[in-house]
Amino acid sequence: MPKESKRVQDIIDFIELLIVPSGKGAGKPIKLRPFQKKFIRDVYKTDKNGKRRIRRAILSMGRKNGKTLLTAALALVHLVGPEAIMNGEIYSAATERDQAAIVFRYAMQMVRADPELLSYIKIVESTKTMVCLSNGSLFRAISAEAGSKYGLNPSVVIYDELAQAKTRDLYDALDTSMAAREEPLMIVISTQSDDPQHILSILIDDAARDPYSVCHLYETPENEKNIFTSKRAWKKANPALGDFRSLDEMKSAAERAKRLPSFESTFRNLYLNQRINMKAPLISRAEWVRCKKDREIPPGTPVYLGLDLSGKNDLTALVAVSDGPEDIARAWFWKPEETLAEHERRDRVPYTAWKRKGIIETTPGRAIQYEYVVRKLAEITRIYDVRGLAFDRWRIDDLLNAMQREGFDAYVEKKDFSRGLRMVPWGQGFKDMGPAVDALEVAVLNGTFSHDGNPCLTWNIANAMPVRDPAGNRKLDKSKTRFRIDGAVALVMAIGLKSRDRNSKMISAYESADKIEILTF
Repeated sequence: MPKESKRVQDIIDFIELLIVPSGKGAGKPIKLRPFQKKFIRDVYKTDKNGKRRIRRAILSMGRKNGKTLLTAALALVHLVGPEAIMNGEIYSAATERDQAAIVFRYAMQMVRADPELLSYIKIVESTKTMVCLSNGSLFRAISAEAGSKYGLNPSVVIYDELAQAKTRDLYDALDTSMAAREEPLMIVISTQSDDPQHILSILIDDAARDPYSVCHLYETPENEKNIFTSKRAWKKANPALGDFRSLDEMKSAAERAKRLPSFESTFRNLYLNQRINMKAPLISRAEWVRCKKDREIPPGTPVYLGLDLSGKNDLTALVAVSDGPEDIARAWFWKPEETLAEHERRDRVPYTAWKRKGIIETTPGRAIQYEYVVRKLAEITRIYDVRGLAFDRWRIDDLLNAMQREGFDAYVEKKDFSRGLRMVPWGQGFKDMGPAVDALEVAVLNGTFSHDGNPCLTWNIANAMPVRDPAGNRKLDKSKTRFRIDGAVALVMAIGLKSRDRNSKMISAYESADKIEILTF
């Protein structure tokens, strides 16, 4: 057993005096498990000056592993326990009012089960509030449904099931309101979100690089075998499995997921804590992460482009894929300036931050100004040897008009004179998209595809759900996802055009070889 600091040991001792309000062990003192103690130890460890360094802590695991019980206990640790301060403000946050009420009810039941503890605390059940009479601190359960949280001065925030948050507004409001506190602490306890651009996913990914954050992530790897039968695989995401986390219930859920494909993604997300969409994307997150490499497309390289104009007031995507044995991708995006804030709330992605970092470019007004896209195309053609641009016919006349105004030479293949940029119409049905989807998948599986980790493209790829026709051909269908896939569509078209041109050259070479053979026979 590791030797605990006095601060950590005092927290553990306090929690283990609290009474389990319901479930396994109800009516008995809490007995913290090793994984819970390890989390407490890593969060509350101190530096040589006795100060806690950690400002943000994340505990992510499968459902029914005692997250709510631990949340309630930690709230009391800061309200009346060893971490209590004068006039502290502790908030247990949740997306929905009912979820917030569950955490409060657990804490309230713990207090009422201990007469000594109850003598220190006034409970106002109607407002989900507790006040410690000896130090003036309060604990309150709040939710995103309750309106604005600006003006609060929290010392501790415990966010329960952050993955369920539809926007990051509540999290940001609470996080930014803690600056006045000496040792503020944000604790997030949640299963993973299925969205790679959700605030929880961003926090988990950033924790390893942030010296003021700690993340304990319990998940079953996406490539794990025997997920429907292996207790070992289940245990990776459920540290309390076979203890207070029911093994029988886990077996039942696994059998259901194996029997019903429609339940598999839910099982993977909620039970195995995998960051996976409830519908399987074309490229899994694990495969996409594996393809991320710090590799640029060198100037002068032959490239193919794919352009998805989308609607005039939404996201426009342009993707380049290098020609040759490697498939190096690079993406550019545009949005109208006046839609950023509105669409940031709708799509739940940080468009404003992406603009600031140069990940997307904005154009004035509420509609895309295609002149900006044309100027980028002109720049790309100066830097790279562009072999062709595949485009969706949607709104292409607007782009062609913008090209004419900008004096940019381009022609539509098999329609116009061959001068300037070669533009190839690309249907969005199974005929054109089927081989293109296959080409991207082959490049990913063969390890020839790479990207630079562009977060907007990553988000689009995560949302890209394929649909099949009776013959097994696939396409990307925007009706099957609630989020944008414009970058994924542009990428598929670019690599599809590259594949089509290569196949055409191979056919031409074979035909030429056949003719030579006939002449020399």
